[in-house]
Amino acid sequence: MEALAARGHRVQVVTRTRDFGEEAHRTLLAQLNAAVETVWGISVTVGGVEIHTLTRDSKIRLFLAQGIEAFDPEIIFTSTDDTAHVMYEVALQAPRARVVYLIRATVALPFGPDGTLPSESLTLALRTADGVLTVSEYVAEYARRWGGLDAKHVPISLLEPDESLLLGSYDNRFITMINPCAVKGLSIFLGLADSFPQLEFAAVPTWGTTEEDLAALRQRPNMTVLPAVEEIDEIYRQTRIAIVPSIWAEARSRVILEAMSRGIPVLASDVGGLAEAMLGIGKPLPVSPVTRYERAIDESMVPAAVIPAQDLAPWREALARLTQDRGHYEAVAHESRQAALGYKQNLNAGPLEAYLAQLLASPRKSRNKPAATARLALSESQRKLLALRMKKKATE
Repeated sequence: MEALAARGHRVQVVTRTRDFGEEAHRTLLAQLNAAVETVWGISVTVGGVEIHTLTRDSKIRLFLAQGIEAFDPEIIFTSTDDTAHVMYEVALQAPRARVVYLIRATVALPFGPDGTLPSESLTLALRTADGVLTVSEYVAEYARRWGGLDAKHVPISLLEPDESLLLGSYDNRFITMINPCAVKGLSIFLGLADSFPQLEFAAVPTWGTTEEDLAALRQRPNMTVLPAVEEIDEIYRQTRIAIVPSIWAEARSRVILEAMSRGIPVLASDVGGLAEAMLGIGKPLPVSPVTRYERAIDESMVPAAVIPAQDLAPWREALARLTQDRGHYEAVAHESRQAALGYKQNLNAGPLEAYLAQLLASPRKSRNKPAATARLALSESQRKLLALRMKKKATE
């Protein structure tokens, strides 16, 4: 959004806090500079983008509808983060806006083998979007094949302009995993820590890490738990090798490109869009992927997956070579950095802007069947699961 604003577009973001009330309102206000309090919440401008945050009330539909009426946008983006289609439904009612649906995770889709909450009605509702954009070619192909959506991939996850420092080193301290949790391959990471007691490992817990995960990490004497930080280079300066061992259908990994651009070799699994994110450097490592989910979610609001046993042999071999052969490490680090910087050179909002211009030149799709009817076709258990997700993790 900041990149679009820098290109001369007026951009607004409408969002909400995790919880509502004066405490949430004051907490957010204290974290912001030059913020303005409103009847609904807080408004602030960041990077040329106007951000309006609902803090004091739970009426997200009314808040968004009023925001759309006042702003009268030409384009409205919603995404898979809006699991229950709350914002998507409101967006479709805008009188003139084109609605673009951003797919950031196949697991949040209502169709296909990766989706955890299948619904033909919700799938049909998504087909009324004027455009569907994805974070990778893998996800675009998935959406076309399983959802019948006219999905396209353009860059929608840009790097910061200054993300090009050379930080990787054979002598750095840690083998690092960000967001260690079950579906991200925690069992592989823990297995590697147990297999290489002479190496130092670091875990950076974020949204997916549960208390049980933390306990397992802290049991390892060669494991350091690092706090998540806004300045990610604080992590990468200490990182020797980045481990991305996901075992669910990963749409694409920002961590891979971040690490590679800093000259840090990456060991990643061969699932979803991770091979695409590796830019042809190295060979993604095999895993036994998640194929089944329970009809429940864990404390981090991640679908509870049935975790299959993993073969650590390929991971041990790859990690041993990188940590025991300096020449190999430095060659992989150099190739990784060159590939990432080359990719980053053309990573900008231009393709997105061109796509939106083309969309505006085309007629809007028919809204004959309101998306709101889609929710009515869900089973009772599906409605309860959606309600629980939205209540506990509305900001994801």
